Amino acid sequence: MKTVIMKLINPLPCIKLMVENRFLLGQLVHRNFEARFKGSYLGLIWSFVQPLMMLSVYTFVFTYVLKAKFGVPIEDTRPGAFPMIMFCGMAVFNIFSDTVNSCSTIVNTNSNLVKKVVFPLELLPMSQALVCFIFGLIWFFLLMFGVIFILNSLRWTALLVPLMLVPLFLFSAGCGFIVSAFGVYIRDLPYMIGVVLQILFFMTPIFYSVKSVPPQFQVFLYLNPLCEMVEQTRVVFLYGQFPNWSYVVILWLGSILVFHFGFLLFSKLKKGFADVL
Repeated sequence: MKTVIMKLINPLPCIKLMVENRFLLGQLVHRNFEARFKGSYLGLIWSFVQPLMMLSVYTFVFTYVLKAKFGVPIEDTRPGAFPMIMFCGMAVFNIFSDTVNSCSTIVNTNSNLVKKVVFPLELLPMSQALVCFIFGLIWFFLLMFGVIFILNSLRWTALLVPLMLVPLFLFSAGCGFIVSAFGVYIRDLPYMIGVVLQILFFMTPIFYSVKSVPPQFQVFLYLNPLCEMVEQTRVVFLYGQFPNWSYVVILWLGSILVFHFGFLLFSKLKKGFADVL
């Protein structure tokens, strides 16, 4: 039992693998980066256009049509307050959902590499997670400009956002390792993940505040790790407040455990990939 726990909390094997194969990891990231918009006319521009269009539509609909309120410590009367709050939640959720979705088939689509004995297969989901994270940062880049030009209230606490993004990446990558490993053995997994992500989307406080949920149901929301990631990201990015440090510590420890568990599980299950594929 002690040996299992030590393996779970020991980051050295994963770090060593990534450092030793950093050039190959960089090549995979570059390849996945180019493959995302391969054949399109606008290419990388789409990564800015898509969230920008969503931000524009949400700003118009929720500000001028629905006149929605969120009930948080920023002035809801300011045009665009609700869309900024919502877009921040979507930016966090998008990194996770994009990573899990793309990793679910990453091994199957690279079956030619599975039979190469010397190829470190762990780099496949890791490179995909890095690409999704990089594209996800574009959402935060646009959100920053939205806060500056729409709300006119970018606070210095926004510098603390990396405290939330690092555990978000580790948690997403850990889940990416898990689904990429099981995706080889369970071909229906991508469809199952689509359903789970839809449920998780509405269980994450993106369009609503946790305080608006009846107290007896709030406990179910807090079982979702993305809930506090969204909430604490809003606190530092939009509300100009310090995060709840207890939650931050829990998020860091939990995401590290999920990351290393996913890495170890993938390393264990990869031995049977060649036989299945």
